[in-house]
Amino acid sequence: MGSLIEFLKRETALNVLEKTIKHAQIVQNCVKELEVGLKVLLKEENLEKSRKNFLKVDLLEDEADKVRREVLKDVSKGELNPSIRLNLSHLIKRLDDVANCSTGVARRVTTIPTRFWDQSSEESIKLILEIIEITVKAVEYLDKLVIDLVGERTKVKDYASMVNQLEHDVDLLNIKLRESLQETKYDVNFFTIFTVGNIFDILEAISDSIEGVADYIIVLLTSSRVL
Repeated sequence: MGSLIEFLKRETALNVLEKTIKHAQIVQNCVKELEVGLKVLLKEENLEKSRKNFLKVDLLEDEADKVRREVLKDVSKGELNPSIRLNLSHLIKRLDDVANCSTGVARRVTTIPTRFWDQSSEESIKLILEIIEITVKAVEYLDKLVIDLVGERTKVKDYASMVNQLEHDVDLLNIKLRESLQETKYDVNFFTIFTVGNIFDILEAISDSIEGVADYIIVLLTSSRVL
């Protein structure tokens, strides 16, 4: 019975592998560009400048979508075992979730009036930047993980373990952020508060999605069904 792991070993899969790695790298760039935009917004306090970075996140996500479609189109060609097609489709979809979450934050954060950030405490701003910084580290390990998956597969478990730890770190910081926000007195529209809460939910979901990819790759490597 065919498997994704066996498929990845074939020379005929080279084109798909290259595109899968390219897709993962674009996803990584989405998260990194989001970090740049948040730093410009929260440290430089330059909303207009940050909009350019957030727009880049949107454009990168669109580029990732195009590569994802190309991979799925390539996989659909020829007589591949349905399990291979399904496993690779799930892998690409999980990677795409990371880019989608990054875009979700980028699109929403520019709608928040600057007075909200002006009224936010230094602690809250610090925690937001720490969350995105750790998330970037997680997506960097994810990129290495995908490259190793389609290569020698010698460090997959180590990289996945790092992703798991970093995702846990983000969870802890997110709790501290919620506490910090509630200790601050805000004079803004209730819908602004609702939108900000939604933004932080999606920000946390980026690392959750990264962990989801890592966990799925581990399943592919350890399941007797796919080895």
